[in-house]
Amino acid sequence: MKTTQKTKGGGLLKRFVRYYKPHKKLFIIDMCCAFIISVFNLVYPYVTKEIINNYVPNKLLNMLLAFGAILLVIYIVKAFLNYVLQYWGHLVGVRMQADMRSELFCHLQKMPFTYFDDNKTGVIMSRITNDLFEISELAHHGPEDVFLSFVTLIGAFIMLAFIDVYLTLIVFAFIPFIVLYAVLIRKRMKRVYKEVRVAQAEINADIESAVSGMRVSRAYCAQDYESEKFEKGNKYFVKTKGMQYKVMGEFHSSMTFFTDFLYFVVLLRADCFSTTEG
Repeated sequence: MKTTQKTKGGGLLKRFVRYYKPHKKLFIIDMCCAFIISVFNLVYPYVTKEIINNYVPNKLLNMLLAFGAILLVIYIVKAFLNYVLQYWGHLVGVRMQADMRSELFCHLQKMPFTYFDDNKTGVIMSRITNDLFEISELAHHGPEDVFLSFVTLIGAFIMLAFIDVYLTLIVFAFIPFIVLYAVLIRKRMKRVYKEVRVAQAEINADIESAVSGMRVSRAYCAQDYESEKFEKGNKYFVKTKGMQYKVMGEFHSSMTFFTDFLYFVVLLRADCFSTTEG
């Protein structure tokens, strides 16, 4: 069973990756910009430390101006790279979404009539629009976020190791526990997000059915029935969205706690180090 699931997951991944091929140039540009931005983010603390600890106390005006100019150039370049990242990166996702939508529409034209008897029009529309939008967001932000996180972790480890090896090992020892927590809560998030997509599809189907049949329902005075049916789907959608925001709150609050706790560990290590030195 596990082997079958792994094979299925690998097959889906291969099918997903092939949508990048027509847009690989833009995707490579996007990843290059993400890499440079991550490097700049690692350079900021070092430059700031030099300015605060050396150039300002020692009144080295020339070095202060030089490093200030370097920071300004970095800010300008980073702003341009962020523009490329947001514009071209999202454009890659939109184009992939268009390719998937065209392929899905062609597939729908080949489906038997019984498929359209068993599935509401609004549900099918939701699959073509809302679900594909989520996939396009993953296509853009997924590889970019993973790449940024990987580069940042490696760069931060190297830079911290030159400052304090023991502190680096202590901080990075918490990362496996954070990853484990994220994997565990991901199962709940996957289930809740699936329910949200189902509720979104149902309410879209109810709206499509109600609007297209508005003349008939008003002619037969069936407004109360249509309103009751719509409110039922509307309340289900609100309920599922509440579950989604609840698990999102748990995830983000936990990640914030882990980040703050790492700051606490750093401060504790620095305090112990200064006490030992004294």
